[in-house]
Amino acid sequence: MATPKQSEHRRGLLIKLLSQEKEVIRQQAHLAGLTVSDFIRKCALNRPIRSQVSREVAAELSKLFGLQKHLLMEIKGLPNEEELRRELNSVLSELHTALATFNKNTAE
Repeated sequence: MATPKQSEHRRGLLIKLLSQEKEVIRQQAHLAGLTVSDFIRKCALNRPIRSQVSREVAAELSKLFGLQKHLLMEIKGLPNEEELRRELNSVLSELHTALATFNKNTAE
């Protein structure tokens, strides 16, 4: 389904829910960083739901990954360069694994 044209307006839809169902939907929408309408629309139209938290975690992991790579470049010539390089490479490897695991889990 295409994005609505500017001249089109969304219309309301009345659905009947138990109070528990309504609360679960509201909580799920909140966790995804969406309005209830957007959440229900995405679910009903089989569109992917990417939570705001997922985006923030991915961005933070990517930022840490970049900082580690930068640090690897900055330690050149220091007296304990080899030890620092081993430690930074270890952290970089762990970040890479965490980012790969996160991406795999959010794709499911």
